[in-house]
Formats: sequence, C-alpha cells, structure tokens
Amino acid sequence: MTSGTKPCSIGFLEELIVILEFQQRGSLIVIPIFLTDNSFNADEICGQYPEKAPSWRTALAKLTNIAAEYQFSQNLAGMGLLEWFNKIAHDISLVSLYSISNGLDGLVAMERHMKVVYDLLDLQVNKEVRTIGICGSVGVGKTTLARYIYAEIFVKFQTCVFLDNVEKIENKILKFEGEEDPTVIISSDSNAHEITEARRKHRKFLLVADDVNSIEQGKWIIEYANWFAPGSRVILISENKDLLVDAGVKHVYEVRSLRYDEALQLFSYYAFKQPYPPSDFEQLAVRAVHLASFLPLALRLLGLFLTGRGREKWIDALLKLKEKQGGNIMEVWKLMEPSGDRGHEEWEAAADIMEGNESSEDET
Repeated sequence: MTSGTKPCSIGFLEELIVILEFQQRGSLIVIPIFLTDNSFNADEICGQYPEKAPSWRTALAKLTNIAAEYQFSQNLAGMGLLEWFNKIAHDISLVSLYSISNGLDGLVAMERHMKVVYDLLDLQVNKEVRTIGICGSVGVGKTTLARYIYAEIFVKFQTCVFLDNVEKIENKILKFEGEEDPTVIISSDSNAHEITEARRKHRKFLLVADDVNSIEQGKWIIEYANWFAPGSRVILISENKDLLVDAGVKHVYEVRSLRYDEALQLFSYYAFKQPYPPSDFEQLAVRAVHLASFLPLALRLLGLFLTGRGREKWIDALLKLKEKQGGNIMEVWKLMEPSGDRGHEEWEAAADIMEGNESSEDET
C-alpha cells in the first residue's frame, strides 16, 4: 500500500524485489493498493546507487503493471474510511476466489457450462434487470459454476454480492432499510448492507443467491432486485427447477452430471494427480467413476481417499461403496473416516472440500 509520490527508500525497493520473486514463483498474490496515484519517485535513490538502479526500476515497472490488472487498486480517493475498507476486503476476496477457481479440477466441463450461462445472462443488454436460475442435484456443481461466473464478470458491475445462504437475508435487508445511518453496520451483515446500498443508490449490481429453497424466497429477491439499476444481474441457485420457475425465473440452466470422459478426468486429477488413470488402475478408476455417479463432489472425495493406495485397498474400498449402492456423497464421506496410517490427513483434506460445500450443498 502506498500513497503519493514520496521518494522510494532502499528498504522498500529491496523488499519489493523479494516480494515479486515470490509472486513469480506462484507462492503469493501481489495486490498493490494506492491511496492516491500509482507513480513512484525513484530517481534520487537510483542516482545514488546506479548499480542497483536497473533491478529497482524493473521491479517498479512490474508493480505498476500488476496494479493495472486490478481496478480496485485505483480511484479510491474520496471514499469514506468504512466504505474504503469494505471495498478492498471484498475485492481481495474476489481475487482469492478467482485464483482458487483456476485449479485443474475446475477446468473439467466448466467451459461448456459457462457458455450456456453467459448466453442466459446476456451481459450486452443493459435495459433491464435480468434474473437467471441454476439448478441441479446435490453435488453436481451448481455453486462452483456460479462462483466461476461471478469471478469472471464481477468487474462489470458497481457492486456485487455472493450470498452463500439466503436464509434470513430478507429480515437483515429490511433492518438496514430502516436504519437512519446506513454506514453503521455489523461485519456479519455486510452483504445485506451492500444489497441495501445498491438499491438506495440505484447501482448496477451483481447478486448471486445460493440455496434458494422456497418460492417465497425467490419471489422476494426478484422483486427487490427490480430496484437495482438496469443492466444488473441476479443468479438464483436451487436444487428445484420448478421452484425457480414458479418464483418467476424465466431463464433456468440445469446442471447435469459430468459426461464419462469428464468424470474420469476429474477423478484422475485427485486420485493420480494427472488427467487420466495409469493402465494398471484403469478398470478400477472406471468402476470408481460409476460408483460416484459422475457427481463432481463425490469424484473429488473418492479420488482424494484412494490416492496413493495400492490395488487391494482400492478393491476393498470400492466393494464397500458398492454395498452402500454408491452414488451417495455421504457414503463416500463415511468411507473416509480416519482409520490407521494416513487417515487423519485424508479426513482433514476432505473436510476442507466438504466445508466449502456445506454452506450451499454442492460446492464442486
């Protein structure tokens, strides 16, 4: 974080070189935040240390280029302190989300899903507030698809919110509607505050609402969203397609199970750390894919559990899953309960995956 055009210090420049080295290795993400402008005054210090000048100037140029990638690195002047902190925290979370969403597993089938959703969103049209729906069974990938879309298009909107769970959001929003001082907020209610402000200031808004489980919820969100600026977009996510249609959503995309080749690729990423199974495990891998019913979440969990195990362990695990009739994500989860050697490590890794899915039932 830097301000103005104060002369650069030796410490700042040397630290910047180290930071950018880690960034180049992929060990961290560098996000420059400028309070005013993004210019640097390095002439004086470079004149004193000409032997260091080339590396310092190169580092500063790289930092300026990185800053250009992030719109929120600029134009922060004039914001109130609370609004400024909220915007930075929110936008950095989006960068983190986008980084995570670029994982190998996410590439499987995502492109074809995203193309359909982009067509439904019709972002070129700015005359209306458009609402679309994403539906599908548990574990099929609805939430992950929405997160990919969100990470790709959020820069096109003035404000954006991803609601992991819409329960009680109506009451929270109505509470802010009645606040005399809307800048006084509780951190846990920041999403409701952002939504309320988008309505008050008639902003172009992107809202994703996950886990919509009643017609009333869907109707209320759609009606409230009509107060956003034209060009706003709302994405409602639910297991139930009829629910979305009855709530008034005209454009709904149903996410279905992966195709066979996609399911095998995703499973192989987790089980073998490559996009295909070794020849001596191919039949077992095919059996695992079928037992997981081609569901992304089940494939990820099962692949994580089986990675690094021998054939006998594979056969034993798949037989147990078959006895449970397979296809049930919770049965795969139970199969992974800690027992012996590296069970606890697997359990913790799988728990990270499940934790990211529990809030909205199907983060895949």
